Amino acid sequence: MEILNYLTPVNVVTYLLLFVRLSSFLAFIPFFNYSAIPMNVKAAFAFWLSILLYPLTPKFAYDINIATITLSILNEIAFAFFVGAALQLIFDVLKYAGEQISFVMGFTLANVIDPNAGTQTTIISQFFTWVAILVFISFGGDHLEILFLSKTLSMLPFGEFFSYHNVYEYFLIYMGKYFLLGVAMAFPIIAISLLGDIIFGMIMKTMPQFNLLVVGFPIKITISFMVLIAIISSLMRLFSNEMLQAFAAVMHFIG
Repeated sequence: MEILNYLTPVNVVTYLLLFVRLSSFLAFIPFFNYSAIPMNVKAAFAFWLSILLYPLTPKFAYDINIATITLSILNEIAFAFFVGAALQLIFDVLKYAGEQISFVMGFTLANVIDPNAGTQTTIISQFFTWVAILVFISFGGDHLEILFLSKTLSMLPFGEFFSYHNVYEYFLIYMGKYFLLGVAMAFPIIAISLLGDIIFGMIMKTMPQFNLLVVGFPIKITISFMVLIAIISSLMRLFSNEMLQAFAAVMHFIG
């Protein structure tokens, strides 16, 4: 009977919005949004995490009616979508760099199925994605996301709308930056490949009998892989730094 005393309209609505926020975050933020995690596991995790975080959650301070609850639910989903898109953008930078590297290495047609998106992607992009996930877990990115979730409860109480102007400002600032970052990640291999094409062109001018298809492409791919092995640690370190900066930037735009 004591439990029934806590089932007031304010407490029920507060828990409902908390569950919506957490489940929406788990649907959109990197690592937790991967299809390899079953939906029932995500739902159970959101349910129990909502119970754990409920004591830290400010109560819903607005009139309780269908309109306010509906708008608040839509706002929570939009908020989670923005944060998820902002963080997923860093992973997409790596995928873009992987596509550029695959193109110059001649792997454009050697596609594999991305199990998360359900679409075809290049081999290098998929390799970068899985390595990035391992790096993300290694520096505690999944824990940072849970910590970030708990901080948003006080930074953006239920019923308050976050500034959509900040969303546009964030993506205007960082979209161009991340495009250049993707090009910079792929640049070492692009440069080596271009240099190799120039050298092979000079060899074919002096030695017309040189078989580029039989000799040139295997050499080019081998050199590209050697460069990739040499720079992969630097790329993942750059990924870690950019992901931490993305967390800080999202916190700034929310606050």
